[in-house]
Amino acid sequence: MKGVGAKTTDPGGPDRLEVLGPVEAAVHDGRYDEALRHLAAVPADAPLPAALAWRLGVLLHQRGRFDAAEACFQRAALDAADHGPSALADRAQVLAGLAATRWARGDQAQTRQLVEEAVRVAEQSGDDSAVAAAYVAQALVAFSDGNRADNEYAYARALAAAERAGDFGQQLRIRCNVGSRLVEEGRYRSAVEELREAVRLGELLGHQTLLALALHNRAEAWLGLGELRRARSDADEAVARWQQAGSPLAAFGLALAARVHRVRGAAHQAMVAYQAALAMGEPDGNAQVLVEACAGLARISYADDPVAAEQHAGRALAMPSAAGPTVAELAAGWVALCSGDPQAALRYGEQVRAEAGRRRDAAGLAEAMELAALASHRASPEAASARGVRRLLASLVEAATIWAELGNEFALATNALLQARLSGDQLAEEVAYERLKQIGVQDGAWQVAGPLASIGPAAVAEVEVQTLGQFTVRLAGVPVPVGSWQSRKARDLLKMVIGQLGKPVAREALATALWPEARTDVALRRLSVLISTVRGVLDPDRQHPADRYLATDPATVRINPAHVAVDALRFYEAARAAIAADGASTTKARPSGGPEPAEAEGADGDVRLLTRLEAAVARYTGDLCDDGEVVGDWVQRPRAVLADLQREVIHRLARRCLQLGRTEAAIGWYLRLTVDDGYDEPAHLGLIGALSAAGRHGEASRRYQEYVARMREMDVEPAAFPLPERVRPSV
Repeated sequence: MKGVGAKTTDPGGPDRLEVLGPVEAAVHDGRYDEALRHLAAVPADAPLPAALAWRLGVLLHQRGRFDAAEACFQRAALDAADHGPSALADRAQVLAGLAATRWARGDQAQTRQLVEEAVRVAEQSGDDSAVAAAYVAQALVAFSDGNRADNEYAYARALAAAERAGDFGQQLRIRCNVGSRLVEEGRYRSAVEELREAVRLGELLGHQTLLALALHNRAEAWLGLGELRRARSDADEAVARWQQAGSPLAAFGLALAARVHRVRGAAHQAMVAYQAALAMGEPDGNAQVLVEACAGLARISYADDPVAAEQHAGRALAMPSAAGPTVAELAAGWVALCSGDPQAALRYGEQVRAEAGRRRDAAGLAEAMELAALASHRASPEAASARGVRRLLASLVEAATIWAELGNEFALATNALLQARLSGDQLAEEVAYERLKQIGVQDGAWQVAGPLASIGPAAVAEVEVQTLGQFTVRLAGVPVPVGSWQSRKARDLLKMVIGQLGKPVAREALATALWPEARTDVALRRLSVLISTVRGVLDPDRQHPADRYLATDPATVRINPAHVAVDALRFYEAARAAIAADGASTTKARPSGGPEPAEAEGADGDVRLLTRLEAAVARYTGDLCDDGEVVGDWVQRPRAVLADLQREVIHRLARRCLQLGRTEAAIGWYLRLTVDDGYDEPAHLGLIGALSAAGRHGEASRRYQEYVARMREMDVEPAAFPLPERVRPSV
């Protein structure tokens, strides 16, 4: 900008109309692409009328062309002696636009100076559009300073002024920025609501670049909630809109899409997107994009190229960022911890914890607490002691409380897995792992520097036997070919032993079942040979003692669960534990006049219980040995036990969902029960009650008639139409 405060000459002369006329006409008519094409024909050193300069600058800034935007603002022809309202308003717009451009580059000192002048001149002009622009710029400075109160105040002033001016474009920009602030504060639900209005406004105005920004910010909010699929959808749409407009801001979208892929564990897709964002952000020096991309590349690279990871982290730390150092320092901390440098990781964790607390960045604070706790534990000489583990778990529980308040299910499941691993609770770890898979996290997440990579994946089972559905045996994750068994009876023996769900089986009973026509002594000798065959399949290289996988004594045979992972047994234990937990929650005594037990436990306890029930259901992948090879009571009895247990868990899950206001989920579970067994009276009544609670009264009435017909087929008196249960708010 030429001499702010000094008199400059307005571009005039006989050629002015010929050169600038087409630009001004196109801007006036909203033909912005055409205006920019005409601008290219104007000499680069020619001053521009201030009113035109700031409009073109704002347009270029919104498209992410920061260099060109700054050049337009700098070319504004301003007359410091003109104190008319119009001239002051244009001057304020130029100052505010230039401040926003410098802020995007991380130049906080100059941004602050420009903002102070912009606010003063805008207030003096009395022009609401100029006031809105100036206070938006002031909000950006407060954001960089971590001053939430000033940020909120500035945006409130800006939005009020924009509404008075009827400036819908500025209103859209403000809502996008407020949504972004809510995301950083961890107020993700509020951000989604704010940005839903921004998306609506952007679609109404047809403003592609700001609509893309609204979608981008909403994708960040979904990511904060652990809604990975919704985050990916909004992020992809934002990138597409920016790319269609030819905007360098697509770099923001690529960086966010990369972050979604990183969280999912899709490392290759994340790498490609981060590199594309880096290439797109470098020409304009977009500090926010560059820091995010370098930090993300550091996390992804650590497993395969630790030197490159350290370089990326160093570059992220060295760059200024309007959003503060949190992103870069967290990346550097996780890379350090996963690379075996807990002291450096602890230092970064403590720095982020202090900075995030100052900035009211709840998500950054929770992640920093996890980083610092894990680093401190690993660096401590008493790490393996009971006291050290208790201290670590206490810190993780505190972080989990923050994640629960934020509603981030991905982070909650990750934290639960950390707690389970470090406390040795294998069942809780498996439940958390299943929850992560349901959210959409892939196994590649264990190779990305972060909480999961810091503890590493669970060891692959030496021997894993799948009996629910198709029978399969895996050795260290590799399926055993059918030809390795030598005989079908070897597989039958293993299935019969596993069907007893961990209990020892009498040798004589097995021998009689396998060779019913043979004498007992002959059958027992054959059984001994068959046991040796099975042991040879499970330990083909004979590396371990004979009883490691299939344990025997003179009278019995049993599977050794310490070294053999059996899906049927794991489901059996998980289902019984989930039922016990649900029963304890339901029957817990309620204080007189107090809330019901589940209410007293709070939403976090409800979520944990639902997750436990859902995980148990997910483990039942089919009926026991449903391949027709083994027949008779040896399979039928345990198959029936497991199937009944599965239905009991689904009944409890459906009932719990209904009580917690998750009516659609309850309807789905009850439908599953009625499809599997059309004569299940409690399932029919539960479905009818859930439909009524959801307001689907016509369907509830039809289902009741169906239930009555089924009961009369069995000469059972139907129950009265069920009243909806008291429903608590959804958690």
